[in-house]
Amino acid sequence: MNRRELSLELAQRLKISHRQAAFLVENFFDLLKEFLARGEKVSFQGFGTFGIKELPPREFFHLPKKEKATLKARRRPFFRPSPKLLAKLNGKRPLQNIFS
Repeated sequence: MNRRELSLELAQRLKISHRQAAFLVENFFDLLKEFLARGEKVSFQGFGTFGIKELPPREFFHLPKKEKATLKARRRPFFRPSPKLLAKLNGKRPLQNIFS
């Protein structure tokens, strides 16, 4: 599924125009990118967490040049699915809290 298909589905479910749904989808992704660029985690209960992982610089052997090279420090986004999402994807019931 791509953004266009997502906005079409959203428009049908909410009974709004495709233009309004596309506006919502674009703004959602823009906000998500802004929060991640600031280094914040974004969590959706029952879905998962988006975050940024800081990777340190590291050396590696560059085979074509036959010399060592250094890869700069960088940031990489990650997604960690919630137990509920994992259970749904794997056809299992989610674990229940034994204290509730």
